[in-house]
Amino acid sequence: MDQELKSEGKCFYCDGYFSQAEIGKHVAKHLVQTEKGDAGKNHSNYVHIEVEANEMFLHLLVKGNSPMKTIDIFLRKIWLECCGHMSEFEHKNFKISMEHRVEEVFQPRVKIFHDYDFGTTTRVFLKARKHYQLNLKEKIMLLSRNEPLKLMCVSCKTEPAINICTVCCYQEMAFFCEKCSKKHAETCEDFADYANTPIVNSPRMGECGYTGGTIDIERDGVYKIK
Repeated sequence: MDQELKSEGKCFYCDGYFSQAEIGKHVAKHLVQTEKGDAGKNHSNYVHIEVEANEMFLHLLVKGNSPMKTIDIFLRKIWLECCGHMSEFEHKNFKISMEHRVEEVFQPRVKIFHDYDFGTTTRVFLKARKHYQLNLKEKIMLLSRNEPLKLMCVSCKTEPAINICTVCCYQEMAFFCEKCSKKHAETCEDFADYANTPIVNSPRMGECGYTGGTIDIERDGVYKIK
């Protein structure tokens, strides 16, 4: 990819912005403080989980006794769901079912992956960071997500891209702004017919006609010039 992509995410707790390399440690500081504040209260085990797909990432806080299906459903809603495809979690040393408890699978430093769609597969990687004892009710919380990446139009190079040509992208970068999308449609019959899909903040972008998630929609859009 020609374009240099800088990935950063907003912290759920303080609204600060941090790089992909920094956000995990930053969020962990808030979780430690929250755990101390919850000492002596009725608490449950929660797991801080990092999800990555190259420059795209999520930081999740998941109740330990929840089934793995809870994470699968969340990933579908925020990043993956297009046509109701099958999905699974895998680890190189043991089998993972959707009914396994999150706290059983995600021991510290354990890394697994999740595949959605066994035809045009989108794979993301999940890593356990730490367990916390917290007084919360939610089964799953989004602690941070990468902001829309700076994908600029490859034609005019001045406007953020809003569309991708899923045919031409196999040969060259094919991200276009609205104006250049119309020009590309004049020379690419496939783009005018079926290959025009939107730029979205998801590793599923450009696959199987994926058009975006159903939660955290505000950050599922395109890069905005500030």
